[in-house]
Amino acid sequence: MVRDVMEEITCSCQRNIDNFLHRMEVILDAANNGIIAIDKHGVVTIFNHAAEEITRRKKSEALGKHLSQVIIPLGLLDVLATGRGELYKFSVRYTSGNRVYITNRSPIVENGEVIGAIGVFQDISELESISEELQVVKELNRELQAIIDSSYDGIIITDAEGQVIRVNDAHERITGIKSENIQGKSMRQLVDEGHYSKSVVDAVLRQGKAVTLMERVKGGVTNTKYLLVTGSPVRDAKNGIARVVINVRDLTELSHLRQQLEETRELSERYRSELTQMRSRMVEQRGIVFNSPRMQDLLVMVMRVAQVDSTILILGESGVGKEVVAKLIHTESLRNEGPFIKINCGAIPENLLESELFGYEPGAFTGASKEGKLGMFELAHNGTLFLDEIGDLPLSLQVKLLRAIQDREIVRVGGNKPRTVNVRILAATNHNLEEMVHRGLFREDLYFRLNVVPLFIPPLRMRREEIIPLVYAFIAKYGKAYNITKEFAPEVFDIFLNYDWPGNVRELENIVERLMVTTPDTMVTSEHVPANLLPRPVKSENPSVIVRGILPLKKAVSELERQLISRAVSELGSTYKAAAVLGVNQSTVVRKMKRT
Repeated sequence: MVRDVMEEITCSCQRNIDNFLHRMEVILDAANNGIIAIDKHGVVTIFNHAAEEITRRKKSEALGKHLSQVIIPLGLLDVLATGRGELYKFSVRYTSGNRVYITNRSPIVENGEVIGAIGVFQDISELESISEELQVVKELNRELQAIIDSSYDGIIITDAEGQVIRVNDAHERITGIKSENIQGKSMRQLVDEGHYSKSVVDAVLRQGKAVTLMERVKGGVTNTKYLLVTGSPVRDAKNGIARVVINVRDLTELSHLRQQLEETRELSERYRSELTQMRSRMVEQRGIVFNSPRMQDLLVMVMRVAQVDSTILILGESGVGKEVVAKLIHTESLRNEGPFIKINCGAIPENLLESELFGYEPGAFTGASKEGKLGMFELAHNGTLFLDEIGDLPLSLQVKLLRAIQDREIVRVGGNKPRTVNVRILAATNHNLEEMVHRGLFREDLYFRLNVVPLFIPPLRMRREEIIPLVYAFIAKYGKAYNITKEFAPEVFDIFLNYDWPGNVRELENIVERLMVTTPDTMVTSEHVPANLLPRPVKSENPSVIVRGILPLKKAVSELERQLISRAVSELGSTYKAAAVLGVNQSTVVRKMKRT
């Protein structure tokens, strides 16, 4: 009896335990999160339905087996060994795509002893995706704000109700209203608070299009300003107004910019007028013609440096007008009432050049004047000394010239008394002085002393746009000088424009003068132009046709055809092949052969 009762109690307890375990299994399988538990030996004891989905393994394949035979990673075994829980994120690659999980692993402790471990796995793939999208949205939002803040104009963005949702830094600069005082407020509220005189948002919502108003604002510490405010609607997918973008410009600042623009325009006009007047004055008074940008820049520089006493080195090929520029510098300088003395350093013999430059004392050498003689430096006192062809100055005189320029003193030949001279030095050359310095033909110290302000005059071939104005200036000059009237045919100007003018302006002037005085007719044509100016025909090194005599052109062509056809047929063997090479029909070859 007692045994039966005990068996009944045991069976009842077992049924209760089985029912409890079944209910627990049902509860665990109902969980959305995967749950896996192991005992202290690493054997799987719990493996719910969600764990099956995550691991792609059946519960029957997992229960009772060591964890290493079921899944990877094996983090639960680490928890079992250390007794410390952990939170871990991992991803699993499926054929349908990657999934991201986070697992909370904890030890199972009984009476202070670790008897197992349990892991709960949660699928956070959607959360990860949302987080990434949110990060992208945040980045786009930062980029949009940076773009708006970079605008020079003030910008406000409102929603469809006119509530401010975004404002840039320029708005505060323009209006003086701090951004925190308008952020989140409606434009109507800003009008009521006196920040704005009217709401452009209301006008945009009412008219459904962009609206421009003139507003009056009163900022915190700024005075009242008048602004040009433009509101533009931003429409949603249903063509409704979702946002209003307000662009704010300071009319006071625009007026200031307009005034600056007008002042700049007036200054430009004044410069242009001065340049035109200077050009007219140069042409009328000194015969100087400049029409190219390079020469205009040069003349502007000439007028600038003419006002000071700096030494100037004028560079350029022979005939470009170096002396003309030197005289212009003197005329426009404060020394214009003093003398302008020119000496050609390459045209005077070396044994006479020193006395020409510095003068000599009475009886300094055989044949010298008993009264002595003033040199060019003394003659140019209080004026300008122009040292033309300075590159031809002998080395023996260069050191004495350097001393005279530096000390502003000279000593006459045959004398020992220093004489003070007040002279401005202008030098000119068609040589490359820097190269001459490297070759030891010109003193470096003298070169640096002369090259304080270098002025380069471009050759005429580099400023062809000045050729025609120069020609007209020379026609007028020599027409007046010789009391003659000539016209130049268009083809003459074409020849002039295509010629390189190695002699530059001097050569051009000489040609015009020659044509003016030697052409018998009123009209100067290409027939009167010297042959060296005409385009030269390209010579062939191996001419196909050699002319040995002069005969009528028609007869020459006929003879040439006869020889060509005869040779072609003879070498090629047939009239068809000859016609193909000569580029004519076979019948033409036959017909011309019959004529011969």
